[in-house]
Amino acid sequence: MRNTLFLGAITFALLSVGQADAQDDRWGTTATDGGGLVQGDSTTVTWGFVRDGTGIDPAFGGESSDPSSLISFLDTNIGGGTASDFTDRPWFDLFENIFDRWDSVSGLQFAYEAADSGATINGFSNPQGQLGVNADVRIGGHSIDGQAGSNTLAYNYFPDHGDMVIDTDNVDDFSDPANNFLFLRNVLAHEFGHGMGLPHVTTNASSPEAALMNPFLNENFDGPQIDDIAEAQRRYGDNFEDNAGNDMFSTATDLGNFTGLDIEIGSDADMGSSVIEVAPDQVDFVSIDDDSDEDFLSITLDGTYDMTFVLDMVGPSYTRNGGAYDLSAQSDLDLEILDSDGVTVLGASALNGLNVTEQVDLQLDAGTYFARITGRNNDAQFYTFNASGVFVGVPEPASATFLALGAGALLMRRRRKA
Repeated sequence: MRNTLFLGAITFALLSVGQADAQDDRWGTTATDGGGLVQGDSTTVTWGFVRDGTGIDPAFGGESSDPSSLISFLDTNIGGGTASDFTDRPWFDLFENIFDRWDSVSGLQFAYEAADSGATINGFSNPQGQLGVNADVRIGGHSIDGQAGSNTLAYNYFPDHGDMVIDTDNVDDFSDPANNFLFLRNVLAHEFGHGMGLPHVTTNASSPEAALMNPFLNENFDGPQIDDIAEAQRRYGDNFEDNAGNDMFSTATDLGNFTGLDIEIGSDADMGSSVIEVAPDQVDFVSIDDDSDEDFLSITLDGTYDMTFVLDMVGPSYTRNGGAYDLSAQSDLDLEILDSDGVTVLGASALNGLNVTEQVDLQLDAGTYFARITGRNNDAQFYTFNASGVFVGVPEPASATFLALGAGALLMRRRRKA
């Protein structure tokens, strides 16, 4: 069965961040961002391919010591090109697709690095990512352990290494074009899950509870699922953390103008108590990633409204690593509504308890206001934020001026009659 093929992850070379301790394992240094990166920081990771002939030191018993032949393998089985620029190959988009998908549901950002120094891929002396020289994540491939039975399809080193090796023995599986090469894409997405620091996880193997980071390949879904997204956001924050992030009111996420219609974010994680499959086009997942994270959201009113702001902790419940796990009860979140200065608190809700709704009701005049969301627990928590309101009124300076002028004209007429 194709959904029982084993996917490898290399931990022995990085004993201090092996899978058992990988909850907070993530990139600390990248070619783009430099060093000092910590849990919750948005991070840019470069990726690229080693050239055929680049050495790959075996990581498994029985693995070949052949150099990389990934480019010729992909050219032969998916489609080739003549230029040295791999971006013209039909298989390039398949790789780019998985990096774009992880980007869309986390604070990770990716950039393709065309250059490679030719250094050997191994677990001990990998080259540091360097712009114009080496990608942070270097991808190669050679024979690992054949194509038959439950075998290793690929393996990946944990950060700050991240290199990926694909088993070029698996011709039939990796060249299968079904669902836009879903088999290959889910293998790549799983392996880079390790490359960003995610360990294997055991969930119910049946869809939709299965996770991409289960140790066995599953083709019943496409890309990261809810557990995978939660783990990614724990390490790198959500997509609103990209670039300057939204950790202060000056860089708040702009939710736009409120004109009477509800505004809500985070709805894709609001699955109720049961897990549902995450579609590859769903991107509306937001979270507080720990007890030091804070999200600022801005909203602009065009008039006076009786406003209601609601913060809900959301996420499904399922069996994870042998125990009950509830994504809606990972951290107790609090809500404040701030004036246009981003400091003055107009209203707050800080009820005690996991998965307790926070709500603030205020009458607000036209202007820009901020919501500040914080967490009390050192865990990542998905949430939805909803703003709704009933229109009360808006000043009409033009009408007021007209009435004043009319009164003045009437007074002048009365004086003339006298």
